[in-house]
Amino acid sequence: MRKILLKTERLISRIKLIKSELFFPFKLAKETPEKKNVIFILPVQKHPAGGSIVAHHHSDTINKINLNGIESQVLYPLNPLHNIEQFVHNSQFRRNCRLNARSDFVMIPEIMVARYASKLKKLGIKYGIHVQNGYSIGVEVMAKIVSFDELKNAYGRAEIVIGNSNDTIDNINIIFPEISEKIIRSYFVINKAKYQPIENKKNIITYMPRKLGKHSALVLLFLGDKLPANWSIKAIDGVTEQEVYDIFYESKIFLSFSEFEGLAMPPAMAAMSGNRVIGYTGEANKEYFHLPCFEEVHCGDIKDFVRKILAAVERFDRGEETLDLASIDYLKDLFSEQRQQNFIRELVEKVDEKLPLS
Repeated sequence: MRKILLKTERLISRIKLIKSELFFPFKLAKETPEKKNVIFILPVQKHPAGGSIVAHHHSDTINKINLNGIESQVLYPLNPLHNIEQFVHNSQFRRNCRLNARSDFVMIPEIMVARYASKLKKLGIKYGIHVQNGYSIGVEVMAKIVSFDELKNAYGRAEIVIGNSNDTIDNINIIFPEISEKIIRSYFVINKAKYQPIENKKNIITYMPRKLGKHSALVLLFLGDKLPANWSIKAIDGVTEQEVYDIFYESKIFLSFSEFEGLAMPPAMAAMSGNRVIGYTGEANKEYFHLPCFEEVHCGDIKDFVRKILAAVERFDRGEETLDLASIDYLKDLFSEQRQQNFIRELVEKVDEKLPLS
């Protein structure tokens, strides 16, 4: 049954990819351009992933700093009237798919690159690639929508490639070493996390079931009835961004089931809210998993996962766990507005150089 479900999921994903390949909505605008724009195109998602939240915030920040008069909009090309209500943003939207070659610069997410890049190029539209997950670079190749050569050409013709972690940039350089000079390190902001004294927190362990569902199910099975009666486990699923922060504010332990991530937000959000984080690094999260409030579990080692959960619970019950303020400060810096704004300024300066409008 599980194999049938997986095959069905893959088939649905491929159909969606083929649909977006056949449906290319962009046309050249006839209006005379007045201002340069950075346009972040995104896929329509029922529950927006962290990558969409980050792209919206980058767009908002471009408008906030107003460097060189360059503006930014977010565009959902398969549904330009799409609205986002699951997280707070101040984004301006491009409500049509008309682009101007002199004034519009398009940022394409890595999961949509090969389907859009070549067609944008034919229209004379300059583009960059927004890689938020270095392990999703080849999703279109693996779905047999495009060939590796087509993907390579798409990256080769990009004006800019941005990567959100050291691991992501390493992946880009390994796959396409010839484009290393185009790469910019990006940063995003986590600034809504709040923490309180451990004694005021509740004995709650949280996890996100959409991440490696079989792994989390096995961890729960192996835990069985071993948790003390005053502890509970809470699944975080189908909630808003603010609700996630609210849950982390109350909880003590977060279980990370990251798999092949770019730089995952939830483990960092949990740690910045005063949680001990136990679990998988997803590779890119090694950038912060070395901090004392994180405990790495090698992917698939369910028994070690359970041992570390029970050991942490025992430490909490004995009053031995304390807030790791040094780690929280480290994460505040890594995900600070200052880092993001420095990146945005570098991005805008490069876009300004690439567009002919003066």
